[in-house]
Amino acid sequence: MSKHWFTPARGGLLLALCCAALPGGAPEPALARPWNPDPAALARDYSIINDTRPNHDMRMVFWLTPPVMNNPSAKEILDKYVILGVASGHVSSTATMSFDPVESLHPTSGDGKPLKFLTADDIPPTVNGMVATMTSALSQSLGFFGKGFHWFVFEGGSVHACQPGGLMVPLAGVIYTYKTPIPGCTGQEQG
Repeated sequence: MSKHWFTPARGGLLLALCCAALPGGAPEPALARPWNPDPAALARDYSIINDTRPNHDMRMVFWLTPPVMNNPSAKEILDKYVILGVASGHVSSTATMSFDPVESLHPTSGDGKPLKFLTADDIPPTVNGMVATMTSALSQSLGFFGKGFHWFVFEGGSVHACQPGGLMVPLAGVIYTYKTPIPGCTGQEQG
């Protein structure tokens, strides 16, 4: 992975956290659009949902998608499995962060079919390795906020980032949606 792999989301997240921590709140900052982004950058920007809520609450959904990876084996894994990282955080008036435990997640395909959750025993070692890498990277990149992420692995079924369809992820009373094919898919990845 390049050293700039999580930079766009980290910058937006940190700006949103700063605004959420201000007494009385502040307008959410606008982020600049990247100039001439490559397909991986387009996919990264779309795969990460950052939702700053009233009362200093923040939700984040991160779908690991094939276009963000350079490695063909990793792309193949991410086409077969849906790997989601979610965080539900709160910033107090003293700028202290806390996180809700996310014990389960029930995403569905764009047509409403539930994805099959995989338990630790069902997850292949390579997928466990990807989740461990993401956990470590987010902890290093975002510190305490990165440690607030919870990761879930599902059989992809009919959900493919680079084919027509979609993914719906309910979290803390909101259904976050992805329309597929996502930005950044190339002709090689679309089936």
